[in-house]
Amino acid sequence: MFKNRSNFLISVLILYAILLLIFGTLIINKYNFSVKRIPLGEFFKESNLSYYLLELVYLDDFHSKLVLKKGFPVVRVSPNLVLEEVVSKTDIVFNFIVGLPPSFFNKEGRQKEVRKVSSSSMEEMNNEQEKLETESSHQDERVEIKLSQQKSTSQGDDSETKNLLNYLEELEIKRKEDIGGDRGQEFTTPVVGIYHTHTAENYEDPTNDFRALPGEKGDVVAVGKHLTERLKKYYNIPVAHSTEVHDRTYARSYIRSLETGEKMIEENSELEMLFDIHRDAIPNATKDLTTTTIDGEEVAKVMIVVTNNNYGLPHSEWQKNFEFAKRLAHQMERKYPGLLREVKLIDNRRYNQHLHPHALLLEVGGTENTLEEAKRAMDLFADVIASMIEQGI
Repeated sequence: MFKNRSNFLISVLILYAILLLIFGTLIINKYNFSVKRIPLGEFFKESNLSYYLLELVYLDDFHSKLVLKKGFPVVRVSPNLVLEEVVSKTDIVFNFIVGLPPSFFNKEGRQKEVRKVSSSSMEEMNNEQEKLETESSHQDERVEIKLSQQKSTSQGDDSETKNLLNYLEELEIKRKEDIGGDRGQEFTTPVVGIYHTHTAENYEDPTNDFRALPGEKGDVVAVGKHLTERLKKYYNIPVAHSTEVHDRTYARSYIRSLETGEKMIEENSELEMLFDIHRDAIPNATKDLTTTTIDGEEVAKVMIVVTNNNYGLPHSEWQKNFEFAKRLAHQMERKYPGLLREVKLIDNRRYNQHLHPHALLLEVGGTENTLEEAKRAMDLFADVIASMIEQGI
């Protein structure tokens, strides 16, 4: 019926335009109002249609083809075939709108445009995709070690936990001897990177499970902004702060934020540390667990989360992240006792920490805390970061 994909694409676009025209006419006739008076902005904002459209637009190539194969059986795509990389603008538009393989139109060139992939490779790709999506849920984290700055009282405590304070004290002394004082360095490019995988997280907002609406920025972004401004204003430390929304599709959060982290590192060659700032959510937790009092004011506690190499995603130098986490924890406890909640080493996640040897996830307070308490924590944490940089990280 169609000689090539271009003709088919034009036909589909024409069909879409006709359907849109008919649909719009029906709405106008049904509700009897002038086109000039349609409050389109309010309509898209208040209805669920905008959210459905956002979900559709942000579907990646893998899930688009999956939806087509499940819901549009006429598209016969063999499970062991994968499209070659699309390079032309026509191909990009075509695949976005239709999602049909080139072989649907060109039988003669089928062997040139597709390649066979072994079942083991497909299984590996699907497994990686599943692992990345699983990371968005913190509910099934498997904790390998919890390091607290409080001295151990139980004989059954882990030996590394028992010796943590002594170890960190010795490490700090050695580092001071190696560095020999204040660096006094003036930075011209960002040395601290901040982003938020779960951009919508809120404090004190149970109406929507403590989250802003999809596509909107929550309180956690304000926390990152406060830390950024504090570092710049009081310590002259340049910061790269991304407010990119990553959780329009919640299961894709860490996949989206991975792109942000990669871009941040690529654009900032002097980056010394990279923080993914979150707001914690602990079932049945009281405010005492995530709150401390410093200088007479209530402050949200900060938990440091670090991951290892056991999840099945490449993270071979995770020990560097762990060492940095312990040094940071010691500095927090030395300057502001109580600010640190704990250092938690997770055994079944990666959380994009493979991107940088000083990449960590920070949980600032929880759902029982206020935004102001979280900001106070960042006032103190900024001073901790400045001390780390001054001493050579």
